[in-house]
Amino acid sequence: MLSAHPDLTLDTLYVTGGGSELPPVARILRETFGRKVRRSAYMRSASAVGLAIRASAQADGLREQFNQNFGIWREGDSGGNIVFDLIFPRGARLPQPGEPALSSERVYHPAHNVGHFRYLECSKLDERGQPLGEITNWEQIRFPFDPQLQSDSDLSAYPVRRLNDQSNLTVREMYTCDANGSLQVRISADPTGYTRKFVIGQSAPNGTASVRRT
Repeated sequence: MLSAHPDLTLDTLYVTGGGSELPPVARILRETFGRKVRRSAYMRSASAVGLAIRASAQADGLREQFNQNFGIWREGDSGGNIVFDLIFPRGARLPQPGEPALSSERVYHPAHNVGHFRYLECSKLDERGQPLGEITNWEQIRFPFDPQLQSDSDLSAYPVRRLNDQSNLTVREMYTCDANGSLQVRISADPTGYTRKFVIGQSAPNGTASVRRT
């Protein structure tokens, strides 16, 4: 190729591939071009690096998504059953940076004085929407539904009991997940308007939202 272009000035020669590690290759190139040959730091990964650069240029923005089904346990049938409510399904895509956060809302009339929120993620759901497969428990939080408890920041000492009349109470949970995979919930209770915000993480140390790049 160079002999066909005698006026071509060679500034840099990149040598890649496993064969470029052979001593005769460097010797022949040095004798041919009269200068020291510098090997690529990624000689055996040139194809992979090139493909990654190419894919990144064409990807139009890789997106994060939930790798597991994320939800919460709740009591059903007046406390007779434990039911799993799905909040963010497996495969739900997170927003790109700068886009609005992914959101999910739950609204209901509470039956107890204290809400004990038990979060988890699972790899599968059965035909009734209940967790199957790999199950990981997330953090637990407590929220005062009873207006008389809303001035107390520590609810661990209060036993969970049924409210005599909950018809005038409404609870709204707003879950959001941003582009970084940070999960938060904003819980508010009417008619008092009492509101608290929580960042939700896994029970394991340094837990973060279970998301992956696709």
